[in-house]
Amino acid sequence: MHLVWDLSSLIENIEKFHENIKNVKQLIEDLEMEKDVSVTGSSLENLLKKREEIREIANTILVYGSLQYYKNIKDEQGTELKTIAEDLHKEVNVKLSFIDEKILKLGKEKIEDFIHQNPNLQIYRQVLDNLFRKEEHVQTGDIHVKINENSNSINALLTTYNATLRDINYGKIEIDGKTQEITASTFAKYMASRDRETRKQAYFAVNQSFKKEEETFATILNKIYGYRIENMKLEQYDSVLEKALYEENIDPEIVSTLIWVVHKKKNVMQEYLKLKAQVLGIEEAHVYDFGVPLDHDLKIKYSLEEAIAIIRNALKPLGDEYLKVVDILLDGHIDAEPDEKKHQSITFSWNTYSFMNFRGSYGDLKNLIHEIGHIVHYYLSKENLPFLYEDSTVFVAEVASTINEILLNRYLFSHAESKEEKFFYLSKEIENYFVYVFKQTMYTEFEDTLYERRLTNDLTPSYLSEKYGEMIRSYYGDFVRYDEISNIEWTRLGHLYRWSYYPYKYATGLLIASIVVHNLVDEQVIGMEQYLDFLSSGSSMYPLELLQKLKIDLTNPTIMEYGFTIVENDIKELKKLF
Repeated sequence: MHLVWDLSSLIENIEKFHENIKNVKQLIEDLEMEKDVSVTGSSLENLLKKREEIREIANTILVYGSLQYYKNIKDEQGTELKTIAEDLHKEVNVKLSFIDEKILKLGKEKIEDFIHQNPNLQIYRQVLDNLFRKEEHVQTGDIHVKINENSNSINALLTTYNATLRDINYGKIEIDGKTQEITASTFAKYMASRDRETRKQAYFAVNQSFKKEEETFATILNKIYGYRIENMKLEQYDSVLEKALYEENIDPEIVSTLIWVVHKKKNVMQEYLKLKAQVLGIEEAHVYDFGVPLDHDLKIKYSLEEAIAIIRNALKPLGDEYLKVVDILLDGHIDAEPDEKKHQSITFSWNTYSFMNFRGSYGDLKNLIHEIGHIVHYYLSKENLPFLYEDSTVFVAEVASTINEILLNRYLFSHAESKEEKFFYLSKEIENYFVYVFKQTMYTEFEDTLYERRLTNDLTPSYLSEKYGEMIRSYYGDFVRYDEISNIEWTRLGHLYRWSYYPYKYATGLLIASIVVHNLVDEQVIGMEQYLDFLSSGSSMYPLELLQKLKIDLTNPTIMEYGFTIVENDIKELKKLF
């Protein structure tokens, strides 16, 4: 089987691509003629229909142009198509913004009257309700100008941050009497080395390099957080957390609950870390010891044909309807064949298309089934919903893909032919919880602490290092020997600078996926029809409402604790194998 894209189902060819752009520009021009026309129930329906028609075509152009670029980054035409598509997308958003302005000017009560008079508007209720929900935080006049100035200042600081990051010398280490230079791309390899001296050298060298720039990193972080807090207040939010979660209408209490639950379950991960140290034969474990994989140095490889067979079998618990969609998408929607013309270091899904370079490793197999989860999700929503709801939020999308990962590891473990293989697959799954639940929650709590501090005080290098040191000691536990240089790791947490409250989504995504697998496959308290309904719902409801379809209430700490069931069982199994 060859996994390569057939993009003709998106747009037939390059000529059609340019024709569609002309079509969109003409449709925009026609729609702009209605800018000053009074709005009625029927004309509002017409406006919204035409807007979605334009957005859908423009989105198809954007997807097509971008995929052509990733398919062949050495071809100037692909770069040109991507740029043209992105410029068109921006133009569409700017020129169609008058529609939302007209709706807000009419007011919610008037729009409710229109919906009552014209039932055809009911399909737009979620979009309209969301528009009015966010209205109270939309500012105008001088306040709007100040918010934009702050946002521009943040972007300028991020440019400085990226330049600082780019120019850092990661240092050098000695391996077998030879000097090796560490780079951003080789650091992870050295940290996973079975040779303890290698990983220790790499850890110290990189952290010491970042420590030299701690003043710069702290200054950037301090200013960015100051601007974010000022914008939060100007936009009338109670906290940066509330502002960050508001777009998806997620209760900030979710983050507090996550931190509380992970603290309650710290012993689970600490138990694993102790076991890991024992397996590695380390009496006094340091933070730099936990990046080593517990794979007994197995060099497991899969051909693409073997990978597809494994994936089909692993996903059988999701039923025939799900597998039918997988088969549809395997025909032209996944580009996985290694190709030197392709972008080499990225894996992603967009619309119903996935992209990667499959070279046969376990990581590649995991990425492939993960991305299939994304595109099946999108396909089912696209089949069942109008364009305005077919895409889902990140919060929900990660659930669909992570469920597939859990099912993959279960299948591989149950079909492993040796104790070493079983150990390999179990440890890989437990590592997911360590990285995506345990560590991402730690980062979230650290970020929360920094925003609280920045309300009244500056973020200084000494404060940042002190707090981060306290955080890792709290999470990793007393059995670990801590080096002072570990406190500087905050300088390497890119998400702290680039986004507000992003890591928690990884943690909640894996916990939700664990709950769904347990309820759907193990306990069968929900049925496949409920899961397919969830996957078919796109963004037609807010994320927390969508989870109710799967009987999951994330505001309930007991429910979130339940998400640890799989990893707790995995650790028990791992102990039996040790």
